[in-house]
Amino acid sequence: MRNQQGQGLLETIVALGIIVSGVVGMLNLTVSNQTSTEDSSERLIATNLGREGVEIVRNIRDTNWLSCEIIGGVLSCNTWDQGLVSGVDTTAVPLFNAVTNAWIIDFTPDDLTHTYTRVWRYSSGVAENIGTQFQTTELTPANADVTSYRRLLDISSICEDKTIATSCSAGNPKIGIRVQSIVEWTARGKQNSLTSEERLFNWR
Repeated sequence: MRNQQGQGLLETIVALGIIVSGVVGMLNLTVSNQTSTEDSSERLIATNLGREGVEIVRNIRDTNWLSCEIIGGVLSCNTWDQGLVSGVDTTAVPLFNAVTNAWIIDFTPDDLTHTYTRVWRYSSGVAENIGTQFQTTELTPANADVTSYRRLLDISSICEDKTIATSCSAGNPKIGIRVQSIVEWTARGKQNSLTSEERLFNWR
């Protein structure tokens, strides 16, 4: 009788151990899946921010091609890289000018630690703006929360001999620009980085 009771107790303990192991395994799998989903979502946002940075520069170049007007009987056109160059400074951030309803490139930041590189998200205010992410020169924009993302553009010159430089010489003229849109973000104590790159030329 005692052997049967001991055997029954042992079987119960083993069964409980199997159940606990199964529950712990399921919990670990759930946490792992949730973390993986969050990682994918964060990387998708970073990818979109990176691509947006490149497309803003492309849009400015395309707009320059189309922006010709007659002033005093003379045809005046923007240079193809107007607004996309600032001497030998190559680092910048894209900012939306609500007054002119156009994007501008601000060459103030030198690296991702600059306050202008922070990405904000509207959390209140005008309904159609809520959820929109943006960068600004304001230290604390109204109706917005700072995100964990930072974005910096590097716009370098492509010279005729295909070299990448801060500027090109008269004998080796500039034919294009290399745009790198660098996005960094912190998640669960880990620093992440993603770079989108495009080469744009003065070719129509």
